[in-house]
Amino acid sequence: MRIKLIGCHSTKNEVVELGLSTNVDCEFLDFSLHAFPEELREEIQRRIDDSQAYDMIILTYGRCSHALEGLVSSAVPMVLPVAHDCVSLLLGSDLRRQQLSELNPAVYYFSQGWLDYGRDPYTEYLEYVDKYGEADATYLIQTLYGRYQQAVFIQTCEGEKLEQCRQKVRQIAEFFGWDVSEIVGDLALLTAVINRKQHPDVIRLAPGKPIVLEEGKWYADQSKL
Repeated sequence: MRIKLIGCHSTKNEVVELGLSTNVDCEFLDFSLHAFPEELREEIQRRIDDSQAYDMIILTYGRCSHALEGLVSSAVPMVLPVAHDCVSLLLGSDLRRQQLSELNPAVYYFSQGWLDYGRDPYTEYLEYVDKYGEADATYLIQTLYGRYQQAVFIQTCEGEKLEQCRQKVRQIAEFFGWDVSEIVGDLALLTAVINRKQHPDVIRLAPGKPIVLEEGKWYADQSKL
């Protein structure tokens, strides 16, 4: 069986570190596409269309601003997680993320993929300074991130990489005046997806059936593995 995995840079490190069988080919799309859900949807659909010679397609994306809604694979079944986004994937489930959010809704999550490939809030601030000057940049960044009070790093790495991530999160949090904490990630859901294993939040989509959302949840024409 030949398998194509289409995913985001946000979870690339974890996917690679979990290990993949030799029959899985991977494509990881630019993290910046998250800022443009329509473009992200079009790009994922293009990659799906180009992967119809495979026997199965794995998506390691969550709903991601509804970017997956309407995607369809004409001839090849797809496997994907039921997850809001990469944060839920790295925490193990939407339920765990929801529980944590109820305890503290003013949290900004960081992960190694986000730090390696994403556009962190401090980098965004520096870009605004270059474009608009310090005063306007400060106003914009406070409008976007002023409600957050804590930076939480989702730990899915070890050793030197972990220390590098911690240092970067501390630097960003210091600029914004956020508290810093850390939570151990849970890769059970991501592992189940990439290995096509049974899991309550892993579904298989039959060929020709589009991904559909209703009230924020996947539904119809789908079966759990």
